[in-house]
Amino acid sequence: MTNFTHRFRGLTPTTHISLTVLLFSISFAWLLPPAYGKENGPVEWLQVVVLGLTALVSISALLQTNLAPARRRLFALTSVIWLLSIARELSWGRTFYTTSTGGIPSLKSLWYGPYVYPSIAVIVFAAFGYFFANGIHKELILWLKQGILPLLDFGIVGAAMFIADMIEHHSGGVFGARTELFEELWELGAYCAVLSFMINVVWSKQFQTDQPTLPRGKDKAI
Repeated sequence: MTNFTHRFRGLTPTTHISLTVLLFSISFAWLLPPAYGKENGPVEWLQVVVLGLTALVSISALLQTNLAPARRRLFALTSVIWLLSIARELSWGRTFYTTSTGGIPSLKSLWYGPYVYPSIAVIVFAAFGYFFANGIHKELILWLKQGILPLLDFGIVGAAMFIADMIEHHSGGVFGARTELFEELWELGAYCAVLSFMINVVWSKQFQTDQPTLPRGKDKAI
């Protein structure tokens, strides 16, 4: 039990903040206008801000000299995921092309529509190619085996995304006009936990102090 607690610490300042944001937003969701959960609404833009900060923290890993070079690149590479998540939340740019009725057009009706998914495929393929070609997957395995992980952040992300999906597809209209608002708020909570996780593994001394020392020659720059 002691070893489990040592390796999987959970309650950090950023984790407390992400939990507070989640509980506060859900508690007061009944007081918010339902329109806050719509496309281009305040909640969606808050999600974009949180994901943007997460991407910046990920990229900043390259400057963290107390991390092994391979580990810095591993964390920085996750910025690809967060940037793609931003694009998804913005409906791949469709939110900037609202129609006269306030809706958003279909992707295929936009001039760049046919290029979106092929471009995503190229980006993902290139990222995974770099990931495996440079042996960063070995660093990920080492991190999972020996690293100190913010387990509570993982738990919040998983639970929040599961609940968001349940609200969207299986709530049976319990939330009425606020269904989309509650779904987006739970997603916001999940993204806050993702930001907390990245801050913990990149910046927090609590998770860096006991990092394993890589064998000689294994921590060279990739």
